[in-house]
Parts: sequence; structure tokens; C-alpha cells
Amino acid sequence: MNISIKPDFSFDARVSSRYAAQRAHPPEVSKAIGEAVFAQVGADRRVLEIGIGTGRIALPVVAAGCRVIGFDLSAEMLAEVKAQLADDDRRARLRILRADMHAIPLRDNSVDGAMAIHVLHLAKDWRKVLTEAARVMRTGAAFMEGSDWIDPESVTGALRDELRAKVAALTPNFMPPAATAARDTLLRDLGGDDVQELRVAEWLTYASPAERLSAIAERRDNESWVLPPDLFETVLAHLRDYAAARWDDLETPQPVMRRFLMRVWRGDWRAA
Repeated sequence: MNISIKPDFSFDARVSSRYAAQRAHPPEVSKAIGEAVFAQVGADRRVLEIGIGTGRIALPVVAAGCRVIGFDLSAEMLAEVKAQLADDDRRARLRILRADMHAIPLRDNSVDGAMAIHVLHLAKDWRKVLTEAARVMRTGAAFMEGSDWIDPESVTGALRDELRAKVAALTPNFMPPAATAARDTLLRDLGGDDVQELRVAEWLTYASPAERLSAIAERRDNESWVLPPDLFETVLAHLRDYAAARWDDLETPQPVMRRFLMRVWRGDWRAA
């Protein structure tokens, strides 16, 4: 079976209300991420976040001592950020904009750093997004791309990868616009000639196959929310069969190692 479906990666109300819970980090990990960004940029420096989402990265960066300008195209996601800004100091240090990442509404050479966490794969034109980021960064600014790593041999990683493989087999066109883009060459062309690889945090969680299947079935899993009903039911049935064949015990929690990784480019930023 080969299904032709146009994916809907919009972050509307169906996603925004549960996104924070799906992507949440433990408090100590959030703190470590904020401090890692602070270490790259410095006190009271201006950091741009491309795709602020519900603020899970921006707010720890503000708490660490930076000023953040965060934008997102989704009004629903921005509403989730605003709902967390009861603290006057945080409100003063976080500027929120509704904007498209292909046209960043900031002046040239106006920020001391820019960060993108799980967002560039959604760009219709990732080259344009990175060129825009280079335009607004000052000389010596840090461009930081972060990612959540899950042990692929763990129950969480194995079910995630099997879901992706099944979706790809059924619908070859069903993937984010820039899912396979190799960005390093362009970043170097834009001036990012100094690259660091950082393991910001590592932590251990536990999950059983049954728990992960339940999260997927209830659309509480961040890989399943985008699937349309017919494709979702086909994939879910496959995952249940896969889990039954792979694990004798579906109920006992298993260890799941997680990490937050960050790649940092720094240099004399310029237009491509």
C-alpha cells in the first residue's frame, strides 16, 4: 500500500494545548539548557529563538540571564507562552513576535545569538531561514541548534523509529519539508567556521512498551499527532504487532536514556 497524503505540520489548537507536556524536560535539564545558552552568549545579551513554540527553551534561557526575542507563526503556541509570563521580570526579558521564519522581522546585526530547536526541518526553504539568521546575527554571535536524543535501542526509541519507518514506507511524501537537509555547508558559507558539539544534559527515564503504545494511541506522543486518521490507524496496528513480536513483556518499565545535544557555530556572519 502506498498512500499519497499531504502532511499538515501546522501547530494549531489541536497541538498547542499538549505540546509542552509532550516535549517537556525535567526541571534540572531545562536549567542546564538555559545555562548552556547563557555560556555561549553572556549576561543580558539578546538571543533570537526561531520557532519559540510554548517557550520550553526560551524561558530557561531568560532565567539564566539572557534576553530572548522569540517568534512563531502559530498564534496558539504564542498564547501558551504568554500564559506563563505572570512574572514581571520574565515578561520584560522575553519579547514575543508572530512571524514567519523565512522573513525574520529584525534589523541586520542586531542579536548576539540565535537558536533553533526542532524547527528547521519544518522550513519550506531552510536555506532562506539560515540566511535570515546570519543576517540578524552580529559578528562572533553563536548560532545554536539543539536536539533531543533518545537511545534508539530503548523502547521509546525503537517504537519511534518503527513508526517513522512505517509512515515512510506507506507515504514516501509524508515528511517535513527539510527533514533530510544537510545544513553544515551553508552555515560555513554564511560564516560559521567554528563548530562545537555539546552534550548539554543526560538523564534516565523509564517506560514500558504498553505505556508508549498508549501514548501513541491517545495522540500524546509527539510523533503521532500529525498523522491523519486512516494512516494513523494503520500505523498503530503495525506498532502493536511490532511490540508484541519484539518484547515478551509489554508491561514492565524499561530504562530510556535521553540527552539534549547542541551544535554551536560561531564566526563572521555574512549574507550568502
